[in-house]
Amino acid sequence: MERVGARVLGVDPGLSATGYAVVEGRERGCSVIAAGTIRTHPKMVLPERLGRIHDVLSAAIVAHDPQTVAVEDVFLARNAPSAMGTAEVIGVVKLLARGRELRSFPPRQVKKWICGNGSAPKEQMMAMVKALVSGDGEAMAKWSDHAGDAVAIALCAFFARDR
Repeated sequence: MERVGARVLGVDPGLSATGYAVVEGRERGCSVIAAGTIRTHPKMVLPERLGRIHDVLSAAIVAHDPQTVAVEDVFLARNAPSAMGTAEVIGVVKLLARGRELRSFPPRQVKKWICGNGSAPKEQMMAMVKALVSGDGEAMAKWSDHAGDAVAIALCAFFARDR
């Protein structure tokens, strides 16, 4: 896949909040085409929560036709139910990637590739992500941490191409 014109859907999976971003490769870097956060309420039943995430991500895929889907891997967590919910969201993302290249990245690798430090704090991550992409500054200012993480994950798919 060439960088110019290629599109990646990046996903920061979470059952309560899933960040997503479509990033397009340009001659001079990458541009964010769409970004947002899908929120579900804990009182919703699981199939409804997963269905909402599926529907929004599916619409983004139809609208923007990314060649690659990139998702952050589950990391070992102390809260097993939270990790299980995240794993179920990752399953939805992997299903939606059918027919497209699928990439997954552990959280520390995302931080290392974006910031040069696998333990970088959220503030540093968001600042670096915004410095690495072009896009609507007003829209970027409104990104949640989840949407910013999704942009970082999409960028990692581009960086992985260069390695």
